[in-house]
Amino acid sequence: MLTKGKIANRAFPQIFPNLSDGEQIKLFNTGSVKSLEAKTVLFKKGMPDPNLYWVLNGTLRAASRNSGARAMKYKAGDLVGETTLLGQTGRDCAVVAEEASAVFCLSPAALDALEPETRGAILKILNDAVFARLTAAKKQKESAQFREVALSKYIAKFRKPLEKYEQSEVITNIVNSIPRLPLHITHLIELLASDRPSAKEVAALAKQDPSLVVDILKTINSPRFHLPKEISDISYAITYLGFNEVYQIAVSRGLMKTIPNSNEFREVYLHSVFLSHVAAELCLSYEKDLAAFMSTIGLLHDIGQTVALLLRKQNPKWSLFIEMLDPSKLGALLLKQWNIPTRICQTIEYQAYPTFCPPSEIPSDQKINIALLYVAHVACDHITKGATQQFEHPYLDEYLRLLKFNQGGIEPVVKEHILRGLSAKSAWLPDFVRKLLLASAPASGKN
Repeated sequence: MLTKGKIANRAFPQIFPNLSDGEQIKLFNTGSVKSLEAKTVLFKKGMPDPNLYWVLNGTLRAASRNSGARAMKYKAGDLVGETTLLGQTGRDCAVVAEEASAVFCLSPAALDALEPETRGAILKILNDAVFARLTAAKKQKESAQFREVALSKYIAKFRKPLEKYEQSEVITNIVNSIPRLPLHITHLIELLASDRPSAKEVAALAKQDPSLVVDILKTINSPRFHLPKEISDISYAITYLGFNEVYQIAVSRGLMKTIPNSNEFREVYLHSVFLSHVAAELCLSYEKDLAAFMSTIGLLHDIGQTVALLLRKQNPKWSLFIEMLDPSKLGALLLKQWNIPTRICQTIEYQAYPTFCPPSEIPSDQKINIALLYVAHVACDHITKGATQQFEHPYLDEYLRLLKFNQGGIEPVVKEHILRGLSAKSAWLPDFVRKLLLASAPASGKN
């Protein structure tokens, strides 16, 4: 085991080369040496520790709360805790010994007690160390920015344009074999994509499908709404329920006619229904007129997953090839074949782009719709799976700012703009959505 004198003899000349032997001895006697066993915490995050530390031997690391980030390491000769020079009252992260280590500790009082020449030399060392750290951080930032651009371009390169999918006979045959949405549902979606559809227009289209009229009347007369008398006027029912609810009923019914009745397909469908409610609620805080439109996009956004499942079932030997296909492109291709409006097709086609590129790099003029769909998707994951890892969504903050949600991260958006509204109208929600919200309340931080 190293003695105090041996530690000083080995480490001090390297850490303080501009001090004479006598000044090094005085400095060493003024400060103190702290020995740390492996996994021992030097200081915790937020701890009001004003001391300066230099590593004499061993290795320490900064404990980051981001599990995807590389931890900064401190080796012999490194300064630990230069943030104290910036007037911070608490440590910005914890520092832990990775192995048995020793550090030299210098308190503010001990620094003040040194002779002016020695103190000046120490301050110069501190200044040089901080400048070197800042220079290294700048280079790391430039390198990270370069890699970010390169990786984004690399990923985008492999996302084949929609035209490539349209040229594949196998894919187009599968897409063409999927039953189309009923014509009146397609017309409803087209109407929704136009500016400010009227209740009269919606009612006229709904009446083209007697079973849809029955569904709407069943919904409004269900115990969910507790109305004092039975409603039989479809126009009144549509006005009372609102466009969002009517489109939910209509598009959901249309989708159920196009997808096979199996657990795999139903799981995709239920996720889409849940996301459609989240997207609509998000829009009420961004732009109310978009709520019904984004609700419909939410219902349709994973239709490409349905196509991929059908491809696998019909071509099991090609499963590896099928896994390489982009579900968003498959979905956009199917919707294009169904004559769904371009703005919906493009939103779904580029929905995956926010995970690997900022808003400015999205090759579509539907940035707002794509951003709303992306944030709604992150919110769904946060509600059902718990805290969202920052490294999984590196551009999330940029999309939140684009939508003018500036609270910092997805959690306040979920709490203030989604869960609060969904809870207020929980009686109107489908049973499985209510159960999902209740089951996920601890994970989402909702009491």
